[in-house]
Amino acid sequence: MFRCDKLFPDEKLTLQRTNYYGNKLRLDGYYYCYYQETDITVVYFLFRNGIIRCAGGYSRFNEDNREQEMVSYYHRFTPRTDWGVFIIERDKIQYEKWIEGPSGVSATINRCSGYIENDTTFHITESYYSGTKETEQMDKVYHFKHFVNKPDSTNTYIK
Repeated sequence: MFRCDKLFPDEKLTLQRTNYYGNKLRLDGYYYCYYQETDITVVYFLFRNGIIRCAGGYSRFNEDNREQEMVSYYHRFTPRTDWGVFIIERDKIQYEKWIEGPSGVSATINRCSGYIENDTTFHITESYYSGTKETEQMDKVYHFKHFVNKPDSTNTYIK
């Protein structure tokens, strides 16, 4: 039987997962950023083991609805494109995660970097997409929200 994942394999993450023992960012909730150009709020969870998980993108609506939808989303879906790793060094943050590639068959890498403003805010200033080999300058501000229903970081993609 022919398998597309053998013909079009997903790219491998280039950042190594390392445990995060620091206190530069809070990890007892999620980070969210409103993308004005798409009218979507994107949500990420960061975990002590160096894993980052996207919890979806949501149109603008109140926080309570977003959180209910997040819980529903991350209990139903765990695609590779939700997962990645992050590294914090001094006041710099970098993360890398899978995204759907240009072919639509395999996953490519999106690597973002920026700086930490305080323990509840970070700015992403650059994004590199391996699928198109393009780097984009940006200023996306992620804010922290305490959240007790945080999922765990168990997944089949990152060891």
